[in-house]
Amino acid sequence: MKIAIIGSGIEVFACGHRLFDINPNLEIHVFDEKAESGMYGEEPGIFSEWPIIPIKWAGNLFNQQPKENSTAVRYSWFVKSLSISLAERGANLHLKSIVKGIEEDQLNFYGAGYLGAGQMKFDRIIDFRTKKSKELWHGGVTISKTDTDIFGIRPDQTIEIWSKNENIGDNLIQKMQWHGQDPRTALIGRVNLGINTAESSLYE
Repeated sequence: MKIAIIGSGIEVFACGHRLFDINPNLEIHVFDEKAESGMYGEEPGIFSEWPIIPIKWAGNLFNQQPKENSTAVRYSWFVKSLSISLAERGANLHLKSIVKGIEEDQLNFYGAGYLGAGQMKFDRIIDFRTKKSKELWHGGVTISKTDTDIFGIRPDQTIEIWSKNENIGDNLIQKMQWHGQDPRTALIGRVNLGINTAESSLYE
């Protein structure tokens, strides 16, 4: 069975891994508009317990591997790690590739991937592209204690913080913005979306 997954978030790669867990003989193609999966753009990486995925999916997170006292992981590194391990399992990654149309079982695309542009037919097409939420959050990374209610401690001891208030402090290593509903549940919510979509796509 040949399956296309469209998008660039962590749900895309969680979906791909779950599909391979169910059937390792699938032919999976990921279409990602970004030039590199992960490493570009930060989003909430807060979690309540680790691991939130099967360990074999994670690959090598290097110094971002969560420890016993960690409550956050650097989102971009996590996505990058998942994408690499998915490719190692046999998935085809079409980077910098834009899907311009879907007609029943046919996907039309163009970009800089190894096929450049063209049309491909699939048994299943899973599209994770969605409109952005209007709810805007301001985030930052700091090494100082914070009064912000929503925060997580990364393995490197930096602190990821999120607030509706644009003024989240001056002593920040990095500033971020994210559209969504709740940074505390965003990561696990997207992972579960990928897993559930994979299962429903094969068992429907």
